[in-house]
Amino acid sequence: MAKTIVSVFDDATSAQSAVHELQAAGVSPNHIRLTSNSEATEAARKGSRAEQGEQGWTDKVVDFFGSLFEDEDDKSQASTYAEAWRRGHYLVIADVESAQVDRAVAILNRLGTVDLGRRAEHWKKTGFTGAYDLKAAPYTAEQRKRELAEYGETKAVPVVQEELLVGKQVVQRGGVRVHSYVHERPVEEVVRLREERVNVERRPANRAVQPGDIAFQERTVDVTAQGEEAVAAKKPRVVEEVVVSKSATQREETVRDTVRREDVDVERIEETDAKAAAQRPATARPTSPSTHR
Repeated sequence: MAKTIVSVFDDATSAQSAVHELQAAGVSPNHIRLTSNSEATEAARKGSRAEQGEQGWTDKVVDFFGSLFEDEDDKSQASTYAEAWRRGHYLVIADVESAQVDRAVAILNRLGTVDLGRRAEHWKKTGFTGAYDLKAAPYTAEQRKRELAEYGETKAVPVVQEELLVGKQVVQRGGVRVHSYVHERPVEEVVRLREERVNVERRPANRAVQPGDIAFQERTVDVTAQGEEAVAAKKPRVVEEVVVSKSATQREETVRDTVRREDVDVERIEETDAKAAAQRPATARPTSPSTHR
């Protein structure tokens, strides 16, 4: 979901730098707008209200900022941003995806976006009531220069230093893959088998009949022979186990890189230089830009 970030800058250079860095950070150029009251001043110079249509540029300013601040709680901010626009500040308006908001805000803060709440308190000392004055004309370049010289705000120069962040990630280091497959091989075993045979023998005899002999009766005598045959059967048997396990060890590794740090040199300005510097636009104290859906 996209969010709208509105940032106020004192000078065109900082505002242009903000636009370029937002684009470099991945924000589409079609979703970034840089505006100032010079547009309205030029429109007013070229034609009257009637020539511009039923709605004059002052009404358009209020409608434009009103559309950015639709929530009732934010309506008062619409007037404050419109007043900043009227006084000649440069406004950077960007529609930024949620994932890019933090980075975009950091860029705008680093380039010196104005603390608008503090600036509005200063305006109230000069007659600003908190509501946009439709009859008030946009500031001229001279008015703008004088007002910047009057702010006298504390300037904050950010000193940026990089930190080396070292983490860990799991990577594959190889391993083993165990396959199980079946093959056949011929085997043989020797078994001793027993065989019986029936032998018939006739032998001559010459003796008297004895008790127990059966005489003169028909009879049948069966004598059978037995033998053994080899019978084969198979059953599975576990003869070996393949055990696969993992063991972990720890090692230390030193990560080396370079980090950058900004250094600030403070130079004392002589009295003549200080007077000249007072005539140049000042850089506002960085603060968080306003973010709205």
